[in-house]
Amino acid sequence: MMPLASSAMVFRYSNSFITLESTLFHQDKVVPSEVGISSTLTHCLMDSTYAVNVFKVDIAQLKSAEVNKKEEGYYSLWLDSLTFCGETYRNVKFVVMEMQQRFNGKVPNVVLDNSILRHRAWHIDLQRHTFTSCSPDQHYGKIRLKCSMGKGMEDGSIFLKAKVGGRKVQMLFSLNKGLHILPHGEYDLQPQTNIPCPLALATLPLYKNVTTQIGDFNFVSDYKLGFPDEGKVGTLFLDALEGKSFVLNYPKKVIEILE
Repeated sequence: MMPLASSAMVFRYSNSFITLESTLFHQDKVVPSEVGISSTLTHCLMDSTYAVNVFKVDIAQLKSAEVNKKEEGYYSLWLDSLTFCGETYRNVKFVVMEMQQRFNGKVPNVVLDNSILRHRAWHIDLQRHTFTSCSPDQHYGKIRLKCSMGKGMEDGSIFLKAKVGGRKVQMLFSLNKGLHILPHGEYDLQPQTNIPCPLALATLPLYKNVTTQIGDFNFVSDYKLGFPDEGKVGTLFLDALEGKSFVLNYPKKVIEILE
C-alpha cells in the first residue's frame, strides 16, 4: 500500500543532509529557505550570521540557550511560524549559534529537528528523492523495523536493535548520510584499514562488508568504530536504506520498508 499523503516534496542532498524548501516567518519577514532535517537533534538550529543578515536579529538582545549543559555561544530565537511539507508550525524555537565555521560549511543555515518531525509519519523515497507527510494510522510494508524513542536530552531520537557482525548492538537512526558507526568495543571483525580523524589526533578501524540484521531486514555495509567516550550506542545512517522507499512512523515507533 502506498502512503496516504499530501503532495510529495522533492529533496536534494546538501553534504550529508536531506534539504527541502520551507518558508520562515518572523515579525515582518517572510523568508523562503532551504532547510536541512535531522532525526538526531533535539533543537532546531539556525546559523548566527544567517539570523543577522536575513532576519536582522540583534544577537545581543537574544536570551542564552542551554545546549548539552552549556550556554556560551548559544541563543534562543522564536520564529512566529514556518511551513514544512504542507503544514504550518507556530512558535518554533531555534537555537542560534555560529555553525558554518564550526562545521566547515557542511551544515545548512537552518536545520529542523525532532520537534517538527516526531508527531507525524513520513514517507521517504530515496529513489525518487521525495519526502511526504502521511497517515500514521496505516500499515505500509511487510518489513517493519520496531523502534524505541529517546527521552530527555534524546527526546524524539530513534533507536534500533541490530545484530552487526553477529553482535547485538543498539543503533541511533539518522536521516543524514554517512559512514555507520559501531559502539566502541571488541568485535570479531577484521579491520580493512584505519580512518584518520585529524580533530582527535587518532585513527579509527574501518570494517568493510559487514553483515547486518535489523528484524527481517538484512544488508551488508561498512562501519567505523566509535570512540570510547561516544557511549554504548552506534549510529546507523540513511545509507542503510539507499535506493529504498520507507515510512518513518514516529507515533507508531516503526520504520516500514515498502516493497
